[in-house]
Amino acid sequence: MDNRDYIRQIGFAQIRDMGRTDYMNEDIAFYTDIREFPVETEALRTDMLIIIACSTGRMQVEVNTTVHTLRHKEALICRPNDIVTNWMLSPDFNGITLCMTQKKMLELFSESNLWDKAFSLTENPIIHISDDSLSMFNLYGEILRHKTRMDASFYNTEIIVSIIRAIMCELMLNADSGRAASYGSGLKNQREILFKRFIKMLAGTQIKPRNISWYAERLCVTPKYLSTVCRQVSGDTAFEWINKYVTMDIRHWLKNSDKSIKEIADTLGFPSISFFGKYCRTHFGMSPTILRIQLRQQSDGK
Repeated sequence: MDNRDYIRQIGFAQIRDMGRTDYMNEDIAFYTDIREFPVETEALRTDMLIIIACSTGRMQVEVNTTVHTLRHKEALICRPNDIVTNWMLSPDFNGITLCMTQKKMLELFSESNLWDKAFSLTENPIIHISDDSLSMFNLYGEILRHKTRMDASFYNTEIIVSIIRAIMCELMLNADSGRAASYGSGLKNQREILFKRFIKMLAGTQIKPRNISWYAERLCVTPKYLSTVCRQVSGDTAFEWINKYVTMDIRHWLKNSDKSIKEIADTLGFPSISFFGKYCRTHFGMSPTILRIQLRQQSDGK
């Protein structure tokens, strides 16, 4: 039986009603009290990015069958589809936890080397934090806490996301340069290299074909093999990844462009406006017009 059949998955749907968060929207959540985070002894498969930074004490956790100990001035990175279990906290442990959906992670980092660095953490997900970066984290944390206590205002979400992106950039500066170097380094095997090439192709293609064959042909593999590798490495098939990127592009154009719905459909390579509308209703549960209204209302803090 595949692990996916019996290892419980934890994502935003599960943590929304579990424990008190300091801040949470549809894509980002963080806890300044680690004990509020819903950790358990049973095995969990992550459906999001989880970053835990330790300020005092120790935490022991098993990630993908390997035991890791998190100490003062260290951060643990759990990537989507990692399997975590056997959390143990020392009585004096204190730290903060940041969670981010795959969708937001792709939106923020797919076009930067942060994506490369995240994949380089396969063997050792612990990052040592320098004194200078620790000071910066404390400053960012104060700004973030202050901002989330303020009343929602125009661009409120964008400001919070920008702060978190700065935190991520600062964190990745501390990753070991040897394992976080250039494209492909540190990847565990050829399957992860193929998956990374597929994701880079998706991120770099303006009009994203929605059939796997287009990507498989350019990667010199069969569509079936590409989809199998994607599922083995990330937990999602190639088709599911294509839809993640296409829906991300749709959200971007509807929210940030003054193009008409037909113009956006043409820009994204849909054969007709009716086909584009059907795709939106399938993946968002609403028409592109209604989706555009909702996205812009969210930006306005309404």
